[in-house]
Amino acid sequence: MTNSKSSPSVGDGDSQGRTNQKNRTRQALIDAAIAMRDEGHNPTVAQVAERAMVSRATAYRYFPSMEALISETAADRDLKPLERFWQPGDDPVKGIGLAANALNKLLLDDEIGLHVMERSFMTVWLESETHEPLRLGRRMSYIEPIVDSLKDVLSPRARKRLKQALSIVMGTEALIAVRDISGASIEESLDSAAWAARALVRQALAEDEQARRKRKVT
Repeated sequence: MTNSKSSPSVGDGDSQGRTNQKNRTRQALIDAAIAMRDEGHNPTVAQVAERAMVSRATAYRYFPSMEALISETAADRDLKPLERFWQPGDDPVKGIGLAANALNKLLLDDEIGLHVMERSFMTVWLESETHEPLRLGRRMSYIEPIVDSLKDVLSPRARKRLKQALSIVMGTEALIAVRDISGASIEESLDSAAWAARALVRQALAEDEQARRKRKVT
C-alpha cells in the first residue's frame, strides 16, 4: 500500500534552506540598520550592507531604497512580543483578534511606510530571477503559535489551511485592500481585520466539531 503522506524531497529541503538563508540575510540588514540608527547615524543602504557584512548588490535586492529599509526597521523594532497579550492556554479566538489588531495597528500608524514596504516587496519579487518570496513573514510569528495551540483539536492539514487563511487578513496587503479598495477608516480597518481573523478561527473549530459529530453518528 502506498503511503498517502509524502516525505519532503531533497529539492524541498534545498528550497527551505535557501529561504532560511534569505530570511537571515534580510534580518541581518534590518538589525544593522536598527543598530546604526540607534547610534545616531542616518546610513545609506550601502553602509548598512557593510555593517551587516552583506554585499551592496545583495542589500539592494532586498531593499531597493533606504526608505524601504527604514520602514522595515520601524515595524521590526515596534512589533510587540506575542506573550504580552496572549499565552498558551488562553482563548485562541480572542488571541488572534488581539494579534491582528496589534500587527495591523503598528502598520497603520505609518501608512506611508506601509505602502513603501509593499512597493519594496513587489520590486524585489519582480527583479528576482526565481520570484521566490523574500519576506520575513512577520505576521506568522503571531499566527503560528496561536494556531499550533490547537494541535490537539485541529489536524495538521486544518492548521496549515487556517494559518494560510489568517495570513490573508493580517499584514500589508490586507490593510491596503481594506483602506484603498473598500474605503474603510483606520478604525474600521482594524475592526474588520480582527473580526475576520476571529471568524476564521471560529470556522475552523466549528468544522472540526461538525466532523467529530459525523464520526460519532457513523
